[in-house]
Amino acid sequence: MHPPPEPSETHASKGIGRRRLKIRFVVRIAILTCAIIFFAFAIRRAALELGKSEVPLDWNSILWSQIGLSVIAGMLAMVPAWIGWHAILRDFGHRVHWSASLYAYFLGHLGKYVPGKAMAVMLRVGQLHRHKVPLGPAILSVFIETLTGFASGGILGAVMLQWVEVPGWLRWSALAAIPLAALPLIPHPFRGILRLVSRMRIGKGLEKLLGVIDGRLMIRTIACALLGWCLQGLALWFVLGSLRPIQSDLLSGYSGGFIWLVCTASMSLGGLAGFLSMLPGGAFARELASIGVLLSIVPEPIALIATVIVRLTSIAAEILMIVGSKSISASVDSASIQ
Repeated sequence: MHPPPEPSETHASKGIGRRRLKIRFVVRIAILTCAIIFFAFAIRRAALELGKSEVPLDWNSILWSQIGLSVIAGMLAMVPAWIGWHAILRDFGHRVHWSASLYAYFLGHLGKYVPGKAMAVMLRVGQLHRHKVPLGPAILSVFIETLTGFASGGILGAVMLQWVEVPGWLRWSALAAIPLAALPLIPHPFRGILRLVSRMRIGKGLEKLLGVIDGRLMIRTIACALLGWCLQGLALWFVLGSLRPIQSDLLSGYSGGFIWLVCTASMSLGGLAGFLSMLPGGAFARELASIGVLLSIVPEPIALIATVIVRLTSIAAEILMIVGSKSISASVDSASIQ
């Protein structure tokens, strides 16, 4: 039998444990503070862009009921991707409670407003770590969900673009890019990346997940992503509807279904452009791509106003989902303790 530890050793180990907890707490607060600051910058930038519009924006003339519906559509649009991600975690063998993954997923949205994409991953993975999910599987699950979401959105937008009045070279370029965008949607490339990562320290134990990444997992994740993009298009569709009083003949001659198709292509291609730009929240790149598609049905000033307003409704949707998921997670944790 081993002799019991000396009192001094026990005291020292407790002190180290307390210091680690304090460091983790400080780091978590610093990360959240940084994310919130850049989040505020995104809102300020959107407000400044509205001021540049050639069409005077009278807030009293906007149909606010449509703006409210855009926020709701934006909230619903994020749910399918969370469902897909939660399912990936369960496939990996981690039975995280749905309320915990819900909050982790939406908290990660704060991180996309910080330069680079690492902060979004850190916030999500850090939250999962509190629920005993190892670092490797957590990062891999975020990687699969994120890359699958933007790749499928890019393909969806490229296909829809074939029915939109844009320059011919843009249509053909979009079609030519589909095979490249489809690569992340095939299980084999993910398995290859996983083999490489599993040889590193951070990927210890990941080799057992090779068989988990299969066609069923990818098809389910793609389906969730596509549903989310369709709802994002609906959010922009509502924003355009709210601007009808500004210009009486706005969207005249177009069916509701066609307008939704253009809006969905605008949101999906704009989202992909923002992701590839690596700028905070996809600044400027997202708006430029979205405006380029919207110009096929509305004049440039209206396209600018619509893209900025839908960005604001998206931010409002994210804030509401973060607050709501935090409340749900806290309630579930409180109930489990009792």
